[in-house]
Amino acid sequence: MLNFTEKMKVFTFLLAQEEISYADSFNADIDTCSSNWDYNFLEKLNSKKEIELWIDILKSRIVMREDEAV
Repeated sequence: MLNFTEKMKVFTFLLAQEEISYADSFNADIDTCSSNWDYNFLEKLNSKKEIELWIDILKSRIVMREDEAV
């Protein structure tokens, strides 16, 4: 299990990756919104894999909502 500092490092590292897909273009927005929530959601995530999955699901939801708006 990762401590909060390790979780933050993983989270920021993943969001700092090179943008490969359209969903990746939301990385900066996710980071900004997360900071407004004081990264509290990270307390529920225990591993790098869980953090990656959380980010992927959030990006998918954003893209799907955007598609619905069109």
